[in-house]
Amino acid sequence: MKIYHIINSLRFGGAERLVVDLCTKLSENDSDEIHLLLLDDIDTPLKKEVENNRKIKIETIPSKNLYDIRIPFFINKIVADADVIHLHLFPTLYWGVLYKLLFFRKQKIVFTEHSTENNRRSKWYLKKLERFIYSRLNFIICISESTKKNLIQHLGSGFKTIIKVINNGVNLDRFYNAVACSRTKYNLSENDFLLIQVASFRAAKDQPTLIRSLTLLPYHVKALFVGDGPELKKCKELVKNNELEDRAFFLGNQSNIDELIKMSDIVVVSSHYEGFGIVAVEGMACHKPVVASNAPGLSEVVGGYGILFDGRKEENLADVIKQLHSNSSLYNTVSENCFSRSINFSVKEIARHYREIYNTL
Repeated sequence: MKIYHIINSLRFGGAERLVVDLCTKLSENDSDEIHLLLLDDIDTPLKKEVENNRKIKIETIPSKNLYDIRIPFFINKIVADADVIHLHLFPTLYWGVLYKLLFFRKQKIVFTEHSTENNRRSKWYLKKLERFIYSRLNFIICISESTKKNLIQHLGSGFKTIIKVINNGVNLDRFYNAVACSRTKYNLSENDFLLIQVASFRAAKDQPTLIRSLTLLPYHVKALFVGDGPELKKCKELVKNNELEDRAFFLGNQSNIDELIKMSDIVVVSSHYEGFGIVAVEGMACHKPVVASNAPGLSEVVGGYGILFDGRKEENLADVIKQLHSNSSLYNTVSENCFSRSINFSVKEIARHYREIYNTL
């Protein structure tokens, strides 16, 4: 079977990480031919990771604009012989469906819904278009129950029969076996209590809440921010305005997320919403306590294992961090609970479920 996964790019993000790990695991089955098609050819650590895997055939379209009207025609030249086409994110969703309609393809089209919310759902005039686009899909995978619930609420109950929940998965061995970075490399000491947030700098990820919480915490509590994005400048200004330059560090996009998490003491995920929150599982797999906002998607993964706090409330976040910092028994208990939770999210099992869907289609 020839399977094409199509995604905007391999920039930094949970959906991108899942696609790479999923394609890697699927490619281990010699009876399947796994292709990865990118709409944006930007070089990233994730893209290099795929390029180093000779079992995955990576291709890109000749356009530098995700909204280039020629994209369906470029897709047609590449995926015409595919058995299954698996779409991820917007606008890839629209372009993939438009390709099928324009060229009357009978290929099976699968889409993974990676988020509980998006801007399109708030626009009433897109409602009919959204239903039309989704109705042309053969199958929809939602990465959490919250994602499924919100999608059905958006589209209508008639879509229930083609929707299934398959949680995200990670390469657990990579995180289980990771070795912590040396703190001296980042001018940090063993006495520092390190928080880490791994997320693109977008409003929904809410790095400012973690930054503001630092003003309520002891000096030796410091934060590492991994990622890039449009809100980075504002976050740096917030750090400067609060005189936190020696306590908040922006590392940009990094390929050694596992080693950075192992070096840290707490993983913080303060997003307003998440489809799933793959970095929460990565933190759990590194045997670290995960502190996350009580948001749809995240609460399903972290609730009952890590600690949830009231989103956008830095006082609440700071209190949770203080408890973990001062109470070693609580810290160890939450760490163990998180680690036991991570076992449920093996990318090997997730790939098996995906393969079953492809075979059924």
